[in-house]
Amino acid sequence: MIRIAALNASSTIEDDHEGSFKSHKTQTKEAQEAEAFALYHKALDLQKHDRFEESAKAYHELLEASLLREAVMLDSTDVNLWYKIGHVALRLIRIPLARHAFEEGLRCNPDHWPCLDNLITVLYTLSDYTTCLYFICKALEKDCRYSKGLVLKEKIFEEQPCLRKDSLRMFLKCDMSIHDVSVSAAETQAIVDEALGLRKKRQALIVREKEPDLKLVQPIPFFTWKCLGESLLAMYNHLTTCEPPRPSLGKRIDLSDYQDPSQPLESSMVVTPVNVIQPSTVSTNPAVAVAEPVVSYTSVATTSFPLHSPGLLETGAPVGDISGGDKSKKGVKRKKISEESGETAKRRSARVRNTKC
Repeated sequence: MIRIAALNASSTIEDDHEGSFKSHKTQTKEAQEAEAFALYHKALDLQKHDRFEESAKAYHELLEASLLREAVMLDSTDVNLWYKIGHVALRLIRIPLARHAFEEGLRCNPDHWPCLDNLITVLYTLSDYTTCLYFICKALEKDCRYSKGLVLKEKIFEEQPCLRKDSLRMFLKCDMSIHDVSVSAAETQAIVDEALGLRKKRQALIVREKEPDLKLVQPIPFFTWKCLGESLLAMYNHLTTCEPPRPSLGKRIDLSDYQDPSQPLESSMVVTPVNVIQPSTVSTNPAVAVAEPVVSYTSVATTSFPLHSPGLLETGAPVGDISGGDKSKKGVKRKKISEESGETAKRRSARVRNTKC
């Protein structure tokens, strides 16, 4: 049998194949959405019946779905998205994250009033008064009767009076009526309480509970430096090898168990202080005794040395005359030495002459 096919049969088949592929892709996406919704409702139902472990498992499966990943792609130019992120951050008391989100929202749209209003509150909460005054100025340029800006501006000036003069030029573009507008006491109190309430909640999250001091893993058996060093070394090895989370090496160690309130700690070895200048140099131990050389000397009368005698330097008397002894004997002695020296000199000269001859 002869089979005849139309000329456009191939194109028709290709069109049918492309259409079936698109319809299959659409059906697949719809099936993924239906599966994701079913899993989400299942997790909610499990959570409702207090089956938290199974509910958490279902939520994790939902987060791993490829469809959900494509749905959570963020657009950094969407101001509403940044505002929602900032609003959620405020509910979670993540104040720095809220500031970042509102600032990014204002970069996308400088006229977005909700981002501007919340950013002013956040900046006052963080005590960034200079930046807060800048955005208050931007808000008052748009609305000169903006109550939050007026209240927080005066509150900042009360806390830091120097900023009033420093920021004077900043508000020149604003309407001069901002200095005369009055806000009711109830509204002022509500605005201040909102900012201070956020500040107190943030401070409460920052405060950490005081942890107890560490205990020695190896007790100190005796009150010696060696035992103390071994105990500290064992403590260091324990802190550096224990399972995480590991305590900080800068934490204190509680040694109150080794201190008796009634009696102060004393070392087992008592060291007697040694005096540098000992009155007696004789050792009691004969084995260690060292014989010292005995130096004999003659005592000299102190009266033979006059103290500060002015005539001694003025008269120029020789040193040998100070003793006050017999001058005649000493003079004869000096004469004898001179004669002997003269005779010696003559004999030496004679020998020299004989040698030359």
